[in-house]
Amino acid sequence: MSVTMRTGSQAEPAGSPPAPATPPSRTVKDAWAAVRPVALGTLCLVLLVALWQLAADEHWVKPLFLPGPAKVVHALGSLFSGGDIWSNLRVSAEEFAVGLGISVVLGAALGLLTGWYKAADEFLKPLVIGINSMPQVAVVPVLILIFGIGMTPKIVVVVLSCTTVILMNTSAGVENVDWQLRRLARSFGASDLQVIRTIVLPSLVPFFMTGFRISIGRAMIGVVVGEIFASKAGIGNILISASNSFNMPVMYATVAIITFLGIVLTQAAALLERRMQRWRR
Repeated sequence: MSVTMRTGSQAEPAGSPPAPATPPSRTVKDAWAAVRPVALGTLCLVLLVALWQLAADEHWVKPLFLPGPAKVVHALGSLFSGGDIWSNLRVSAEEFAVGLGISVVLGAALGLLTGWYKAADEFLKPLVIGINSMPQVAVVPVLILIFGIGMTPKIVVVVLSCTTVILMNTSAGVENVDWQLRRLARSFGASDLQVIRTIVLPSLVPFFMTGFRISIGRAMIGVVVGEIFASKAGIGNILISASNSFNMPVMYATVAIITFLGIVLTQAAALLERRMQRWRR
C-alpha cells in the first residue's frame, strides 16, 4: 500500500524528488555588478573634475596655466563649432589608421615567423628589443630630417611604436601553442602552412588581440608626438599651437579630445577581444 503526503488538495508520493525550484529573480547584487564598472568610472571622473575645480578656485596653480573646467568646456565647444577641428582630426585619423594597419600586418607576419622559427627569432631579437626600447621623442627629429614635414614621419613613428608590441605578443602566442597538437598534425603529414592555419592561428588570437589593444594607445601617442614636432595639420598641431600662444583652455580641450578618443578606441578593441574569445569557446 502506497503512502502519500497531502498538501491542500494535491498529493505527492512519499520519497518523490522535490519539484525544481524556480530560478531566482535578478537581485540587487547582480544589478550592481552589471553597472559597477560604469558607475565607478563615472565617479572617478566626477571626483577628478571636482578636484580640478577646487584647484582652480583656490589658485593652487596660476590661473594662466590651469583654467577651470567651465572654460575648457567652452573652448571645446568653440573648437567643434569653428569647424577646423574636423579637418585636423581627419589628418590624424589617416596617420593613425595607416600606421596601425601597417603595424598589424608587419607585426603579425614577423611574429609568426619568429615564433615558428627559432633562428628567425634569434636573428631579429636585437633589432626588436632596440626599437621597442627607443624613445619616440628621440627618433621624431631624425625622421623629419629624412622624410620632411608630412604624413610619412608620423606613420613611421606609429609603425616603429606598434610593430614590436604586436610582434612580441604574436610570437608569444605561437610559442604557447600545444606542442602535442603540432606533433599530431605533423604525424598526419601536415605542412607548416597547414599547421599554422588550422592550429596556430586560432590559438594565438588572445595574444594578438592583447598586442593590438596596447598598440592603439601607442599609435595615438606616436601620431600626437609626431605632429607636435612638425606638422601643418592634425590634433597635435592644434595642441602645440595653443600651447605656444598660451591659450590654455584650447590646449586642455585638445588633451581632453585625445584622451576621449584613446579611451573609446581602446574599449572598442577590448570589446572585439571579448567577442573573439567567446567565439573561441
